Amino acid sequence: MRKILLASAGVMVISAGSVYAACIPTPSCSSLGYESSSSCEGGIKCPFGNAWNCTLTDIKNKVTEITTEITEIKKVIEEGGVGGGNKNCQIGNIYYSDKSCSVSLDSSKTPIGVVVYVDGQGHGQVMALGSIGNYEWGPDDVDIPTLTNFTTDGSASYDLASCANTDKILAAGGSYPAAVAAHEYKTEGTNVGDWCLPAAGILTSIYNNMELVNIGYGLVSGTRIGKNIRIWSSSEYEGGKRCLAFVSYFSTDSGSIGNYGVASGYKDGSYEVRPVLEF
Repeated sequence: MRKILLASAGVMVISAGSVYAACIPTPSCSSLGYESSSSCEGGIKCPFGNAWNCTLTDIKNKVTEITTEITEIKKVIEEGGVGGGNKNCQIGNIYYSDKSCSVSLDSSKTPIGVVVYVDGQGHGQVMALGSIGNYEWGPDDVDIPTLTNFTTDGSASYDLASCANTDKILAAGGSYPAAVAAHEYKTEGTNVGDWCLPAAGILTSIYNNMELVNIGYGLVSGTRIGKNIRIWSSSEYEGGKRCLAFVSYFSTDSGSIGNYGVASGYKDGSYEVRPVLEF
């Protein structure tokens, strides 16, 4: 039997007996996983056309994205955890509009206050660089039921709820100029509603750390705090059937000797408002 060679555009099959010609179609790029119509870094080009498999690039990009997220989470944890805290902030530090702190002035940033209280857990409060004006607290002897009525200077010195107190004052309705002024204050990096009237405990913290606080104010050319300065708090006082509010009471410029950091005052008195920002 003669052997016959047959050729085709596909595959030539030779047999000692019969001869068969089989045509195998060219695979498509999409069927092989080359689904991108444009080239990509690290991708593989389809050998049968202008298509690419970018799966490896996608994985690489996803890994980069996840790594970035982990880095950001780590940064938040190192700076005090969720909630905007910052463990780098200490009393007397300068506080900036980007929510960072420093012990010395960073001229590349905008200072908005001085740290006057920290809780050791990465949170605290910042007082504005100076007074925003003198205001009355509100109607004399008018009690706000939702506020705690402290009966001694000492007990009020533990009240740290500056913004919670301010919210309660504003929610009570009526005329409360000091709380309104603090609530409406804003700076670069902050908005109306971010600042509030300091609680009595914050004024006590200033009294106990007067030297550090005033060093911070000196670095940013802020208004130092000392004797004969009366700053309204958001804490109420009840005594002798009178409903008053606490103000700062510093008998010296250093705060190292003298009386308590706060004393009761008639609500219709006109005293300084120095807002605080919680972080």
